[in-house]
Amino acid sequence: MPKLKSLTLQYQYPSFIRNNPQLLRWVYGLHYLTQLRKWYVMREWRLLLLSKKAPCTIVDFGCGEGQYIVPFTKQINSATFIGADYHLPSVELMNQFGIANLSGQLFNLETDQLAHMVDIGLCVGVLQYISEDELALKNMYLSLKKEGKLLLYVPINGIFLTKVYPYIFQRFEQYESVNNRKRVYTENELLEKVERAGFTVRKKIYTYGTAGKLSHELLNSCTTLIVSGSYLFKSVAGFCLILFYPIILLLMMMDFISKKSNGNGLLLILEK
Repeated sequence: MPKLKSLTLQYQYPSFIRNNPQLLRWVYGLHYLTQLRKWYVMREWRLLLLSKKAPCTIVDFGCGEGQYIVPFTKQINSATFIGADYHLPSVELMNQFGIANLSGQLFNLETDQLAHMVDIGLCVGVLQYISEDELALKNMYLSLKKEGKLLLYVPINGIFLTKVYPYIFQRFEQYESVNNRKRVYTENELLEKVERAGFTVRKKIYTYGTAGKLSHELLNSCTTLIVSGSYLFKSVAGFCLILFYPIILLLMMMDFISKKSNGNGLLLILEK
């Protein structure tokens, strides 16, 4: 059970999925039901990719299972896609898809730059886990062509609304503790680091306002207990997740369509 829990929290997949990576397309779809950030990222990412008419090179820094690039490989078949990650199984997975215009590349954001500069980059939910985050930003900047664009998503503020979720967050093992999150950014701190790396901010979108925070806390309270709690907690949390999910989904939709001047997430479109 500890091994299964660790694999779950680190988004590692069993051998039957690694050997049949097309099954991950179902996982990509399921992420829409649980990841509000994906709604925001995919909306801007799609617009950014489709705005680039000529053949181009696109990289996902910290690609994981490839949910942000694999779906576009056929839609934009004139582009070359690179899934870059320091985690070898993720790199191997990109190559196991067998997609002609997709390749995996072993890449450490703190030490590496891409051998060939790219037109468009993506980095979602990675920066907070990196010790030398300013080096990572600089390496992404240097990996882009002139006037190249980077879509960067980073959680900020870390504000809690309820008292239950902070207790569960501290008491039980969850994604942030397993993956050793290094920091929680403020907006000003993040923008200063982005600008020191050389980027110009072209667009700024706030995510996880009040409704989004509440949806996140309800969902993650249940899923954390399901993964890390005792069998009693797992049973109660599973029932609560089924009971509360319609409310969670409604809150996610409310957040997505609302105008926000702050939030627990920041989506930036940056230009070199």
